[in-house]
Amino acid sequence: MPRTIGVAVGIGCLFLAGWNCVACGSSSDSHPAPLSSAGAPGSGVGTGGGIGLDLGGNGNGNGNGTGGGTGTDLSDACAAKISTAQAIPLDMYIMLDVSGSMLDMTATQVTKWDAVKTAIESFLKDSQSAGLGVGLQYFPLQKPNTPDSCTSNAQCGDSGPCLLKFCFDYQDGVVPCQADTDCPNVGLRRCLPIAFCSKDDTYICPNAGDACQPPAGTNDDLGTCQPIADSVCLNSTICEVANYASPASAIAALPGAAAGLVASIEAQSPTGNTPTGPALSGAIQQASTWAKAHPDHRVVTVLATDGLPTNCTPDMIPDVAALAKAGVSANPSISTFVIGVFNQADVTNGAQDNVDQIAQQGGTNKAFIVDTQDKQKDVTTQFQDALDAIRGARLACQYQIPEPTSGGTLDYGQVNVALTNGSQKSVIYYVKNQASCDPSTGGWYYDVEPAAGTPTKIIACPTTCSAFQAAPTGASVGIALGCETIIK
Repeated sequence: MPRTIGVAVGIGCLFLAGWNCVACGSSSDSHPAPLSSAGAPGSGVGTGGGIGLDLGGNGNGNGNGTGGGTGTDLSDACAAKISTAQAIPLDMYIMLDVSGSMLDMTATQVTKWDAVKTAIESFLKDSQSAGLGVGLQYFPLQKPNTPDSCTSNAQCGDSGPCLLKFCFDYQDGVVPCQADTDCPNVGLRRCLPIAFCSKDDTYICPNAGDACQPPAGTNDDLGTCQPIADSVCLNSTICEVANYASPASAIAALPGAAAGLVASIEAQSPTGNTPTGPALSGAIQQASTWAKAHPDHRVVTVLATDGLPTNCTPDMIPDVAALAKAGVSANPSISTFVIGVFNQADVTNGAQDNVDQIAQQGGTNKAFIVDTQDKQKDVTTQFQDALDAIRGARLACQYQIPEPTSGGTLDYGQVNVALTNGSQKSVIYYVKNQASCDPSTGGWYYDVEPAAGTPTKIIACPTTCSAFQAAPTGASVGIALGCETIIK
């Protein structure tokens, strides 16, 4: 966006809820009973010694317990093979805002661009990012042959007109114009040549040579109104989705790809508006294409921006959020993470709710907030923390399917998933597909239903995924082969 506007977002989390204690026996005989995160005992007596998940250490895990149903517990004796779940490799396609407002200063007196650039480059070089796949594209992309500056409409060609006049009587922003009739029906509707104040060029004024009038209630000396020597072409932004779907740096694994990605970032110079709609749509398209070619990977998009849409369509938040929803609902499913680099004034103006819509519809709950006015924690640190959190998503939600020890054909009806924390084990029941995920009790499913094809991944339902992420250090997810799959 132009250097005028910013928004802010926040990050939230889901609480552990709806865990189940189940027995290892016939899937038709055992139905999990809800268990709260506090580990409160269930009302029934389970003969199978079910073990409930109690992250606080106060729960009742005895036979008089938290699990319903009969049968033997899911154990090493029951399963032919139990192994620690191996996370699916994570690849991210970052769509990075390089609009003009990224040159605005932060509380630590560095530009947003320099702070974000440093964060991304540190993340790429971090040893914890080894094995992560990263690709990049930027927005806005500029039409080729657009001049850096202009003094006439003719110089701009299809990127014109040149920004030389504005609607003086309209006070809610700068509205370019060519004639009085282009202006909103406010006041005298005057389309006047742009000039700037000699002592503060962030203020524009209409009459060269006159004294600049300060805003109401201030006595600032802004100097005199000076004519502009040149300006910029107004329609230089590329709005075609295909351009944003074509990466500046294709997805490749770190650390090998780090040098090329850093060089690409260093070559950028922020300018222009914010075409969020086509940028996000292109990012999801590229991520989907990559995911189809790499079905054993999880691929996500990361939208990093400092503003709301200001150019190209769609430019309304509900419509942009709908793009994210379509991505996460598609096959392969592409989640959209959002990182916003904003100040508190933007939050006050409601920007957080707007950007959260994109994250919510994109399957990632809430957007991350990077506060440009925080003097205790600089923008670089906040932005890298957000990237680290996204990187951590690979540890909790999608897993490789183990090979059977015999080397034979895997029976997909004899696979179970469990979370172990010390002596406590919570077996997660199987659901048919993502649409069958219970928002309270969660579950897991294959990326492809066995009846329809060959699965390649085990995927945790959103509630279960959030609980896995919230589990304490030392907890582990295990996949057991050899017991009949426990279903809801």
